[in-house]
Amino acid sequence: MKKINYFFNFIRSYRNILLQVFFFEIFYSLRFGELIPLMKTRNNKFRTDTIPCIFFFLHEISKFIKKNKIKSIVDVGSGYGRVVNFLSTLNKIKSHGVEYDEDVHKDALKIKKKGVKLYCGNIFNFKLNKFNSNCFILIDPFKKIKDRNKFLLRYKKILPNRNKYLITVNIYKGKLPKNFNLIYSKLASKNRCLKIYKINSK
Repeated sequence: MKKINYFFNFIRSYRNILLQVFFFEIFYSLRFGELIPLMKTRNNKFRTDTIPCIFFFLHEISKFIKKNKIKSIVDVGSGYGRVVNFLSTLNKIKSHGVEYDEDVHKDALKIKKKGVKLYCGNIFNFKLNKFNSNCFILIDPFKKIKDRNKFLLRYKKILPNRNKYLITVNIYKGKLPKNFNLIYSKLASKNRCLKIYKINSK
């Protein structure tokens, strides 16, 4: 019954782009040998469950990264590494992933691809400048809007002389801080979306 409910919820969630979603899930699942995506449900009041980003959104992110000649990315709440493995493989870039859950991190290390670096810990304990990346990705890692905005205000301050990009998936509640300019949006439904923001240099 749970699997049936999950299937119908999936269809409803991505109803506006359903054909693209099914095509890319099949295509890339076969390419990466990931027929059953890894997930973890956890009862945490600060962090969301470990749910993989759909391959169609990753395909769109990959095109954006190539077009804008982005050399490295940081995935906050990287889970089992689907995002970093995908982008490192297709775009030949450095991909950094930060995951809070130790067990998930250990499993991700076993399947990480070339060019991927994975870190375990609380993102608020990391100095963001050390990643030397102007593109961060959030696959809805924070349950509380105040935690998300706390992180974004830190991100906005790094690399002041470079344009920065923020890529978000399934973040639809609350407004982002000022100076995060929306430059791309793909809406699958009310609560499933891909959005890309640009933070201009000073």
